[in-house]
Amino acid sequence: MNQKYSSVLALELAIYQVHEDGYEPTEKIVEFWKKYDINTIQNTINTVLKHAPAYRKSGNIVQLCHKQIFAVDLMRLLIAYFHIHTDRIDISQLDISDAATTQSSLDQLEITKRIHEFFGGIID
Repeated sequence: MNQKYSSVLALELAIYQVHEDGYEPTEKIVEFWKKYDINTIQNTINTVLKHAPAYRKSGNIVQLCHKQIFAVDLMRLLIAYFHIHTDRIDISQLDISDAATTQSSLDQLEITKRIHEFFGGIID
């Protein structure tokens, strides 16, 4: 496979993986935190931003700012999840159902579920 597209495929497969029998999100969280520390995550995000072709070649300052803002938001999210797990914070009462992005995310997961089931039916 072309190296250029392998990272895109890996991201797509991560999305479809949630529909596999036995998928356990808590296992993914534990695996992540066993694999990465906060400093490594920060350094990796910085490296990805600095070496992304669109980052270096783009003259679009809005696009560059969006990528940096997203990277910072992602870093904040990961640190928050880390604290939730290490401090044993109960998040069962969190409700994001009214967030504008929730329905869009649920719709996207439903689409990937149908695609996963379709290809799963072909393979079986």
